[in-house]
Formats: sequence, C-alpha cells, structure tokens
Amino acid sequence: MNRFDHQWQKLTALARQAPLEDAARAPFGFATRMAATGLAQRPSSPWARFERYAFRGLLAAVMVSAAAVAFNFTTAPAGQDEFLFADDTVSQILDFS
Repeated sequence: MNRFDHQWQKLTALARQAPLEDAARAPFGFATRMAATGLAQRPSSPWARFERYAFRGLLAAVMVSAAAVAFNFTTAPAGQDEFLFADDTVSQILDFS
C-alpha cells in the first residue's frame, strides 16, 4: 500500500468516528437566507433590458403620434374639391361632375 492509500484509510476512519448530529444541523437563519437569495435572483434573459424600457417607448410613440395627428390634421375647404380631384385619373375617366 502506498502513502496516499494509507493516508486515505486513516482519514476515512477518522471521518467514521465523527459525530453526525453536528454535521446535520444548519446554522441559524440558513434556510431564510437561502430562500431570500433564491427569490432575489431573477433569471436573466436577452430581452431583460428591452423589457425595462418597452412600456416607456410605447408611451413616447403614442404621444408623438398623437402630436403628429393633432398638428397635421386639416380639413380641405369646400372650394378645393375640384382641385383635389383634378389630377385623379379615375375621376377623369368616370367624370363624376
């Protein structure tokens, strides 16, 4: 038997003699700390950064769209109907006048 095997046999014999009751107990508060750590860690995904700002971006897009509609919404005056349909090929062929 070589030196490693002899030391291994000695170590396992000492481990068998150790009391089991001290090794089975966890320190006070260990379960609470482990539960808190497990719940605190969020699974990271490639979209995690996108998800944070997605709703803000959606609100900004809605506000810009509403502003664009509000500032560019105009009605055509009644006298310009003929002007609007003058270059329309379909109205020229069908001649709605």
